[in-house]
Amino acid sequence: MAGSSTAANRSHVFETQRLTQVTQLLSVLDTLFTGSSRPIAHLLLISALVCAEAAPALDKSAVKRSWHTPFDLYLTAREAYALKTSDPDQVLFIDVRTRQEVHYVGLAEQVDANIPYQFDTLEWRRKSDGLHGTFRKTRNRDFERAVEIALNARGLDRDATVILMCTSGSRSPKAARALHEAGFTRVYVQAEGFEGIKAKSGPDKGKRVVAGWRHEGLPWSYDLPAAKMYFNFDPTRLAPSNGAP
Repeated sequence: MAGSSTAANRSHVFETQRLTQVTQLLSVLDTLFTGSSRPIAHLLLISALVCAEAAPALDKSAVKRSWHTPFDLYLTAREAYALKTSDPDQVLFIDVRTRQEVHYVGLAEQVDANIPYQFDTLEWRRKSDGLHGTFRKTRNRDFERAVEIALNARGLDRDATVILMCTSGSRSPKAARALHEAGFTRVYVQAEGFEGIKAKSGPDKGKRVVAGWRHEGLPWSYDLPAAKMYFNFDPTRLAPSNGAP
């Protein structure tokens, strides 16, 4: 609950600052322009604000040090939604979770492609307590090429804006580092993930109930569009069938 309150407060502060900035700018424009030129000035201001909204950023200090990337570009779930919807054709939004996660947990409607950074395996990895564990994941060695294929399909290249989202924000930074090494230049990490962050206290301690795409009420569905699935971008499937580079 405390985490949810923090996220709400952060959003409120951001909106308050934006409103103050808009009010101040309108006041300045009203002193500089009169008559028929004033509406045009207001229109230009709105256009400028749309452009500014297209490049939101979560402060680096709000992101775990271990989640930092060479790009230093971080977003909340709502900021990722704003960035993608502000210029949908020029921003590639990738869900890097496994296909099983997307299948059983759901997919954000604004995501362009599910390109897993890792694949699930049947190998069991025991945790240090000796009682619990998880199934090991293996690295998708075709991840970088698959992202490039998704970009090229939209007429974009490695200099285009890319947003990465995973479950909780811990996997996306690894994927971002891989893209940095491959020569991509503008990659954002959605630091709250699709499911959100685990609560550290209260009745929901250990559950992913803090922020995140789903908990922020952003659009998502269990219905998976075929055009967004990994088989459309998998180099190992495309190369033999149609000569994709």
